[in-house]
Amino acid sequence: MIINLAALRTRFKTNPPRLSSQFDEGDPRRLHHLNLEQQKKRARELLREWQAQADTTKPSPKLSDAQHAIAKEHGFTHWAELKGHIEQGQLARQALRSGAPDALDDEGRVLHIRCGHDIQNTLAAAGFSGDFLAFSDPYVQGPLPQTDSLEEFLQSRAHYISRALHPDYQAVLNDLRQQYSALNQARDYDEVYLWFEHDPYDQLILARLLDFFTNAKHRPGMLKLLSVTHYPGVKIFNGIGQLPPEALRVLWHEFIEVTPAQLDIGRRCWAALCSPKPDALCELVATRTPPLPTMAIALERHLRQLPSVRNGLNLSENLTLQILAEKGSMNAARLFGWYTNHYEPLTFMGDSSYWQLLKALAFAQHAAIHLEEQGDNPNQWQVTLNEIARRLLADEVDWIELNGTERWVGGIHLSSQHGSLYRYK
Repeated sequence: MIINLAALRTRFKTNPPRLSSQFDEGDPRRLHHLNLEQQKKRARELLREWQAQADTTKPSPKLSDAQHAIAKEHGFTHWAELKGHIEQGQLARQALRSGAPDALDDEGRVLHIRCGHDIQNTLAAAGFSGDFLAFSDPYVQGPLPQTDSLEEFLQSRAHYISRALHPDYQAVLNDLRQQYSALNQARDYDEVYLWFEHDPYDQLILARLLDFFTNAKHRPGMLKLLSVTHYPGVKIFNGIGQLPPEALRVLWHEFIEVTPAQLDIGRRCWAALCSPKPDALCELVATRTPPLPTMAIALERHLRQLPSVRNGLNLSENLTLQILAEKGSMNAARLFGWYTNHYEPLTFMGDSSYWQLLKALAFAQHAAIHLEEQGDNPNQWQVTLNEIARRLLADEVDWIELNGTERWVGGIHLSSQHGSLYRYK
């Protein structure tokens, strides 16, 4: 369903939303604005440290060298980029403080596409006035089968989602139909902006969208992309959904027009993701996908959801057991926090999906953990390792040999019953 951000913003006057970007002061996911004078001071201090340790046989370090090091620390290629980012942030905050920020997307008909609703209200609060589409089929989970029709594909997706995440099959199927139908309207816009970050959840959806837009009949007048890996001033960056409105105004200036090479990467990636074998994905990862470097990193993480050759567990399962082995028993909410913010290299899993992972580990024939369910809220489950988990972590037993498996990783159907057991080395 496509909504208008300007109309949404007018409703905030009587019913202001709680934005997902509103974290407590000490939360490492919170944005702490960079201050130019502070960064200049840090550069001078770094220069003095270098000078105190300088080798007299080599050229003396300069202030510009220290500034360059500070810029690289924040993810910029040079000092001028860091300075520009800080100035953009100041302008964005000034625009929001005015109470009537100018709409950065007010030239022509504009559609913003995101893999969920997490930035919908934030975009409206930031002053954007175009339309918004949440295209959020979670390709990181469940089957991506090669089918003869889109309807057959959607039915397969709806069957999985209704079993694992949402109980109403027909409601899920209708929602998917609406999302895919709304995507066809993109061609009617002057400009379409794709808001994405680096994790597999985002990148797999991005691959599908780029594949879709490979067809010139589907493309708008202009197609632009944002695919970020971090945000300066955020210690733990899981995604743009955690950022405040002024940050989205800053990111607006980082969009680039999608190139033919990027469209081609999307087409190849989507075909590989739907393939019943991992070979094409492995080949793409090996290329590092230069037109879109974030894609190869996400595809490699996606492949690590295949069973490990060591013990038959995928990476998410191995990390979960590792946390419990290192930190001890804990409730599921705390475990999910450790997994998401400290152990998972590319955060892509929401809490509902993680509860499914815990249930699979707990209720298998030869379980790896014990779940003490205290009430209906999964957050309160107490999670404890058992002896099988310790043997799995020591690579002494194999999860699939113990319990078998019947699941999908994209187009790859893992079935111990049918002997299709691709593994990740």
